[in-house]
Amino acid sequence: MMTGRQKMIAAMLDILYPPRCHACGDTVRAGAEIMLCRSCLSELTFIKSPLCPRCGKELDRVGHEDHFCTACLKLPPPFARARSFVHFKPPARTLLHRLKFHGDTGAAATLVKLIARRGEIRAKQEYDLIVPVPLHPSRLRKRGLNQALVLARLLFPAERLKITPAALVRLKNTIAQTDLDGAARRKNLRGAFAADPSIPLRGRRIILVDDVYTTGTTVTECAQTLKKAGAELVDIVTVARA
Repeated sequence: MMTGRQKMIAAMLDILYPPRCHACGDTVRAGAEIMLCRSCLSELTFIKSPLCPRCGKELDRVGHEDHFCTACLKLPPPFARARSFVHFKPPARTLLHRLKFHGDTGAAATLVKLIARRGEIRAKQEYDLIVPVPLHPSRLRKRGLNQALVLARLLFPAERLKITPAALVRLKNTIAQTDLDGAARRKNLRGAFAADPSIPLRGRRIILVDDVYTTGTTVTECAQTLKKAGAELVDIVTVARA
């Protein structure tokens, strides 16, 4: 808790350097805990039921009950369950891009605070490891951080000892997935990941963390790699879903 002097200094700083929205740059109310303006807050949309209980896709609201999507019924993915919190559109997209391409961890923290306020993040004791999707070393050097690792630490602050970034290694510096269709994405990532043999994965229950679930190609490839290394179960958590 801040002392009276600290509150006075904070108020003076707010006057001299008005707090700005992490998404659009507009002025935010002095003393605000969440660094998003009212307009950006109103644009943030959370993913709601009915969902596919396997891949987490938001479904048609007819019936209002969760049910398996056609894709998961035809070809069940190698992970047990995937969940995302918000739709990948502004301001969520802006905040995640600020983290990914500009190293703005404050933008990501703002988004995670909003998710946490809704009680959306539940750390489960039955998981043994939390594994962020890795970057290739050359891309990591270029960006200066792995956004999946930053998000894993923000999403599960009480479980930091379980976060194991070395469990997966990215072998191929693949081209960006953004402009590729589903088949091209799968081909692009085939054989891109490997499990570190020095980290015991057999029988482990794992949460795999990434920033965005687009087609699921990246997390599917990672989950397959972890299962081949002996993982008992892999669940997916991404902040946003396209």
